[in-house]
Amino acid sequence: MTKLFTSRAGLVISLSLGTLLSCCIGPPGPQGMPKAGNGEAAAAVPADPWHGAIGEANRASQLAATAATAAQWQQVAGAWGRSLTLLQTIPADDPRHVFSQRKAREYQQNLLLAYQKADQQGLPRAFPALGSDVLDEQASLYRAYVAAQGPPDVLIVGSSRSLQGIDPQVLQQALAVEGYPGLRVYNFSVNGATAQVVSFVTRQLLATDLHPRLIVWAEGSRAFNSGRLDRTFAEILASPGYAAVQEGAKLTLQAQTPSASAPEDLTEASAEAGASSEDNEDSEAEVSEPIFEDGTEPAEESEEAAEESTKTPDNASETSSETAVASYGTVPLTAINSQGFLAVNDQFNPAVYYRRFPRVRGQYDDAYRAFRLEGVQTLSLAAMTQFLESQGIPLVFVNLPLSNDYLDEARTPYERQFQRFLQTWANRGAFTLVDRLEEWRWQSHLFADPSHVNRYGAREMARLLAAERRIPWPQAESPDEADTPTEAETESSDNSSPPGE
Repeated sequence: MTKLFTSRAGLVISLSLGTLLSCCIGPPGPQGMPKAGNGEAAAAVPADPWHGAIGEANRASQLAATAATAAQWQQVAGAWGRSLTLLQTIPADDPRHVFSQRKAREYQQNLLLAYQKADQQGLPRAFPALGSDVLDEQASLYRAYVAAQGPPDVLIVGSSRSLQGIDPQVLQQALAVEGYPGLRVYNFSVNGATAQVVSFVTRQLLATDLHPRLIVWAEGSRAFNSGRLDRTFAEILASPGYAAVQEGAKLTLQAQTPSASAPEDLTEASAEAGASSEDNEDSEAEVSEPIFEDGTEPAEESEEAAEESTKTPDNASETSSETAVASYGTVPLTAINSQGFLAVNDQFNPAVYYRRFPRVRGQYDDAYRAFRLEGVQTLSLAAMTQFLESQGIPLVFVNLPLSNDYLDEARTPYERQFQRFLQTWANRGAFTLVDRLEEWRWQSHLFADPSHVNRYGAREMARLLAAERRIPWPQAESPDEADTPTEAETESSDNSSPPGE
């Protein structure tokens, strides 16, 4: 199960600002002082790593005394980081070496504290709020990813099942083994995302400079049930971000020019809203349309986000970051990593799980309330596939695995109906279908709960997809420039195994 993150306030309190202000060293000792009267030596003083380290430490302490925003705390962290780097360059035969390494340990603690302080301020939104903290975080992180790495070759989209269901880093590594080296993969999944939400993100929110070369939509039947209220999309519709999109704004690296893009965006938004309205008139049972709510109590969402602190230092200028905060505010950070993936360690053990959580039978599952695969969600699927075809972006749909505990006698008929639905669309050429519904039906150790895989399942799913010959994987345009994991990251991804596997 996924859980909300609470910051370790105790640690932050124990590492007080007094530590930051008292950790710096006083005037340099004799070993670091230049000889009097030696002009060349005096000129070389700033290049001495010891003096440079002390200068950066003093600067960090001064900045920490007044830091109040994430950008300011990132500046503090940058100064501590530079000080640490300089201390590490002091050679072992230098008399100051031992002392400098002890100071480096202290500075490392101060660096971690600065990161924690920055995280507590939240992530600056790159776009007006979109009604979902996870969507806001993904939008900001994805924009930063594209700015640093370029648009991904493969973009994964979907709900929380996808967010924690496909590890993009492992997919990159597995694709390299399969003959596709250098591909970049990002997971832009959002809790509770339905077909309407995914269509909105791909068609209306992302500007062309953020478009990928291929999209992998990893999902299940819940996202296509037009018979239930789409709470996530309803929140998007009521958000400042959606209003901005209506006026022509897009998530982009370029300067915003609303007047130029407004006609296209308004047309898309109107088409989707109009299609939803028409479908709503066809059936009084249509309660999933968020624009025309009839007062029906919305069903509780089964999607949950695991939110923990994640450290993603930003070297961007303070001015641009402050402008973003002033314009759009901040969003709480979660454990989503730099490639948009949420790793969940929990392993589903039915004997233990149902002591903590009630067993919900299929006939009582809100995900299948008034189950209908024709309606607003299908209209959004059609709009999205047409748009991607016009952009030359192939679409792959992955029907993600469910556990045997989840696939009971009530849910299974609905899932079979959904499989036929997907195959019909695949036969029309709308997308490449990879159906893995029962891939690990009896392998509960690969699940975090009955319907969500854990980090081990996400790793295995990435490898299965990389080996899938039906998927039209692109060749990397610049393999040498792709985001390459560190040796430690590679070892962690390749060799980690679920306990008891």
